[in-house]
Amino acid sequence: MKTISGRVIKAVASKFWVDTDDGVRVCFARKKLKADGAIYVGDRAEIVRDRDACVIEKVLPRANALVRPYVANVDVCLVVVAPEPEPDLLLADKVIVNCLAEGIRPVLVWNKSDLEKGDLAEYNGVCETLECSAETGEGIDALASSIRGQTACFAGQSAVGKSSIINALLDSPALEVGELAKKIKRGRHTTRRAEIIPLGEGTYLVDTCGFSMLDAVDVPPEELRLYFDDFEKFRPECRFNTCLHLDEPDCAVKAHLGCGVGRGRYERYKLIYAELDDRRKNKYD
Repeated sequence: MKTISGRVIKAVASKFWVDTDDGVRVCFARKKLKADGAIYVGDRAEIVRDRDACVIEKVLPRANALVRPYVANVDVCLVVVAPEPEPDLLLADKVIVNCLAEGIRPVLVWNKSDLEKGDLAEYNGVCETLECSAETGEGIDALASSIRGQTACFAGQSAVGKSSIINALLDSPALEVGELAKKIKRGRHTTRRAEIIPLGEGTYLVDTCGFSMLDAVDVPPEELRLYFDDFEKFRPECRFNTCLHLDEPDCAVKAHLGCGVGRGRYERYKLIYAELDDRRKNKYD
């Protein structure tokens, strides 16, 4: 049997679409690979022809991975927020930590700038920030330039406009776009799977379900501070080298609250730390 390699660009139920040099092949997976999460969209895989079907024989090692949704081998993650629904910056911070832990470049994107301009000043020095409007096209060219030649994953709440941004980048209504439920200010899930979309010039977009990576941060609580670069620059001024920036005396991070350290970022840091600490305690209870 001839073995060929390719990239998983779509997964629905037990079927996987693999992009190879010979075109896109619809494949099934060996039993040992059928476990949930064993094959991610974005995976590099080896496939063989078995009778009348193409079968994924092996998944190659991943450079990185995100969960909920399952996506592998991503270069950049566009964390999208908007004035409606109300921005969930706790979610954004968790996604950013997860990206940094996986070696993925996070970019915080404020969409719907035609409704309201964003204030992302507290993310200066944290990650790249962009502002755009999928409705008017403002900022879309800058966004395209930022991800050119890379595989970009979209993350964020439902109804923030991830699919609308992809449509603007594609300049075509290729994806179903959901409307914001006006009364409850919450989005309907219109994207139900992860799928890789080629944009050209080596750029690939990963459209993903609106999701909440509330449990996706998987780092020891005492290492969380290492993923908050805006805090770490002040750590040499702390009394203790291992300062967690919580209850320790003479903490430089707390001393710079509102002047170099965003108060909102700090409060969310404490929430994430407490969540990680509780998870570890429950693990051994």
